Amino acid sequence: MSPDATSKELGSPIKAIVVSMLFCFVCCGAAAAAFIAMAHYLNAHHAGFWAMMAATVVYCVVILALALATVRIAQRLMKATLSTAARRYARRFTTAMSLYALALIVAIGAYIRIQPTGVLAYVLAIAPALPLVAAIVIIGLYLREETDEFERAVQVESALWATGGMLAIATVWGFLETFRLAPNVPTWAVFPLWAVLLGPAQIVARWRYR
Repeated sequence: MSPDATSKELGSPIKAIVVSMLFCFVCCGAAAAAFIAMAHYLNAHHAGFWAMMAATVVYCVVILALALATVRIAQRLMKATLSTAARRYARRFTTAMSLYALALIVAIGAYIRIQPTGVLAYVLAIAPALPLVAAIVIIGLYLREETDEFERAVQVESALWATGGMLAIATVWGFLETFRLAPNVPTWAVFPLWAVLLGPAQIVARWRYR
């Protein structure tokens, strides 16, 4: 079988990534807009703390569901079967993100309700970060466990591209902050930025190996 036939049979990875990312961005953007609108509505009608927390929980569940749907869409477009390592990675990463959403909701809720100080304040502040640290470890475990050398090479190169892009953006933004030309951005935004850049980085990496 020729390489072109194989590529056609498996489906285009670039098309799969572009379509799945477009789906993710559009749907997540719509979900975020709906959540913001609901938050304004609840505030305007003085709905109270628990109503706001319920809306936050629903929003987090929707985002997680959209993340899973994005993976499924990419897999179907590529007409490929996930490896054992990839399936294990998907389960672990989904668990970590679920714990992150739960920890974030609890931490924000507790901060608003009881305004903790001392050790408890530190515990609540650090709690949402722990699942994200676990997610980083999970990515490393996947790269170690993946037996498909091509897929592993693509993932490693994608991570390097994303890291380079993140460092470049952080460096430029940092100098803009120094000269008071840009607002301060919290450092926890580094990981979400890296995750966002990982999508385009995969497109570049797979295009190089096409």
